[in-house]
Formats: sequence, structure tokens, C-alpha cells
Amino acid sequence: MKKNLTLRFAAAALTVAAIPFAVTKAVQNPPDMNKLVAAAVDFTAYPAFASETAELGNGNLILYKPSPSSASEENPDISAEESTPETENEENTDITETEETSAEVAQATSETTEAAAETEDTPESEEPVSEAPQADAPDTQSYIITQNISGDSEDLSVFNSRDLQVEHMTFESNNGTDFLWLPMGGQVRNCTELDNDYVKEQMKAPTDIKIEAYSEQPQVLIMHTHACESYLTGDGDYQDEEYTCRTTDASQSVVAVGQKIAEKLAENGICVIHDGTLHDYPSYNGSYDRAEETITEILDTYPSIKAVLDIHRDGIVEGDGTPVAAVQEINGRKAAQVMIISAASDGYYHVPNYLDNFHFACLLQQYMESENNGITRPILFEYCQYNQHLTTGSLLIEVGAQGNTLEQALYSGELIGESIAKALLTLC
Repeated sequence: MKKNLTLRFAAAALTVAAIPFAVTKAVQNPPDMNKLVAAAVDFTAYPAFASETAELGNGNLILYKPSPSSASEENPDISAEESTPETENEENTDITETEETSAEVAQATSETTEAAAETEDTPESEEPVSEAPQADAPDTQSYIITQNISGDSEDLSVFNSRDLQVEHMTFESNNGTDFLWLPMGGQVRNCTELDNDYVKEQMKAPTDIKIEAYSEQPQVLIMHTHACESYLTGDGDYQDEEYTCRTTDASQSVVAVGQKIAEKLAENGICVIHDGTLHDYPSYNGSYDRAEETITEILDTYPSIKAVLDIHRDGIVEGDGTPVAAVQEINGRKAAQVMIISAASDGYYHVPNYLDNFHFACLLQQYMESENNGITRPILFEYCQYNQHLTTGSLLIEVGAQGNTLEQALYSGELIGESIAKALLTLC
């Protein structure tokens, strides 16, 4: 999705700490983390894999599921032989046990596994949260179903010509009349004809979405209409003119970012499906029509799904063709900035429950921004569709732009995945 940059956001960011925390019912009743931690005692993020040794083509199913709770803390690495994952739909899978997983999937999950190993023994606790009524979490293990991941491999290092200098830009808050502040931090850019006062009221409205933590049934679908969107290689200061920022290599594209988000959801007890179907290959045209078929099929198979997150990579280009990297420094590292697109309905675009999606978008935006100041760009609230008419809880999330590096995008995937998980836990 390429967009010409016609203006730059410039205004000092309002201090998030000074913004009231309580906004929606979900925010006013934060999750009881003690109960959630207790429910997660039997949950471990160390992955046990089972996959086909043959080519992992577009259409095969790979299951990523945490190891059983009987795993010894002294020896957390459990092979696929010791733990046999279960599948939700055995009729559509043909998974055999192996001692090693595919290199592509292992690479996509190794960093998260190491991070989980470091934090599992010493769970971090942020600020104390108030007590809130919570249903007892099911005694089940959260897992990820990762399906339709392309097995293509591509050496992107060959695109090393320093033709176009990348402009690194931090999109800050804006004081324009159509930029509206969310109470916990972050903004909404109202590009509709709806009155700003009405939009402000809707920004504070609670979402009706309900999530079941530690459920065996999937709660969230992460997918990619444009799965071939990729990022820059190298230091990210220049772009090779021959590089289109597209690849079928899932380890180099937005699919890898989606995997990071999915892993963070699973680590926090939210069951998730990550689908990597290449809807934009070999033809880019018709991507949304093909994505609609995929989403509809998955929703029919798993009616438990409450939210659909379509993860993209933006394309921000200056008028003279200069590629732009949307970046923000967080914890001493550069992270790709993130933008949610929430569709509104008008006489042309029909999204019957668009306000339900918008309420959900505002909740996620506030959690992402309040935890990592500056990681978000304003929510783009505009007349469009992007398959958000299919179900409530449907949003499009742009992670970085074509000027960002894969490392920056993966880091953002981890950060926003953690924040989205916390937001979802308020909906349990």
C-alpha cells in the first residue's frame, strides 16, 4: 500500500503519564494479573514442534504448541519426540513427528523461545493493578496454529546497491483539528465526515469483544492480505533501486512479524491462528478478494475467533521517490512505528459494525502507546473496507514502511504483541 507523503506530523508529544488511565470499562477493570499468573503455572512457552520434513509449501499446516506442563525446569528443551502436539482439525493436516523442525520455522521462533526462557523463572511485574472480577482460567495450554507458511528462501543480501538514501522519520503527535487524543495516549486521525465530538465519544466507548484466556479454541486470527511485503536489508540507510521490497520468503516478510505477534499472544495465554497464505502472489491484483475467502473459511472452521488482525507493511515515499522509514527509539533500539487502519462505512464502503471495530482499535492503540511511547502513528479512521466487514474485531495494522529494516519490524512485533495481549486480557 503506497502512499505519497504530503505532510509531516510535527508537535511535541503529550506526556502519556499525565493522561488518565481509566477510559473504557475494560481499562477501568484491568485484569487481575495474580490470578492470570496462577492460571499460567502449567503454561510454558518452550515450543515443541512437529512438522513435515518435506517442503513447507503454501498450503501445508505447521503446529506450534507449548510443551506440556510436566516439563522439567532444569531441562526445558523438549524434543518433538517427547511431546506430540495436537491439531484442531486432523482432517486437514498430515503432520509427522520429527527430531528437527524446518529451518524457516525454527528461525522465526528461536528468539521468542530464548526470551521466554529468560523471563519464565523471573516473571516481571510492572505496576500493581486493582482487583477485578475474573473467571477462573481453564486448565488448558495456550498454543499457536501456524498455517500456510511459504517455504521459499531468498537471499536478499544481493540487493546491496546504495541507490536511494532512506529518510528516517519519527511521526509524532499532531495538533491538527482532525487529530484527536485518546485518554491513555495515542491519537485518532478522523478522515471521515463524522463530527469530531461524536468520534471523541466513540473513542471512549467500551468494546463488546470478549476473549477467553487459556482456551483450547482460537480467539484471534493473524493473517496477511499482502504477505509478500518485506523490509530493507543491511543497515537500512539505503535502498537498492532493483529491490521491490517484496518476497515470498516468509522469514523476510510481514509473515515473520505476524509470527512475533502471535507468539506474544500465546505466551500470555491467548490462543491464536497465524495464517501466511500468499494472497498477493503471483498476482497482486485481487489480493483482498482472495484474503476474504481465507478469512471466511477460517471463521467457519473456528467460530471461536473474536478478532482478525491483518498485518501489513506500509509504503511511505516522499514526492521525489525517497523511501521513508517510520522509526522510534525504544529502550535504546530502533523500532518500526505502527499504524492501525479502522474502516468506516459510507454510501460506497459497507462495514456494518464499523464502530465495534473502532472501539477495539482505540483499546489496542492506547495499550500500545502507553507502554511504548511513540511506537504508534495515529489510527487512520477513514472510509474503506479492507475485509473489516466480515466480522467485528477486524483491523489492519501497518508495521513500519518499506524504508524500515526487518530487525526494526520484528522488534516492533514483539513490543506490540505484548501490548495487544495485555489489552485482550482486559476483555476476559
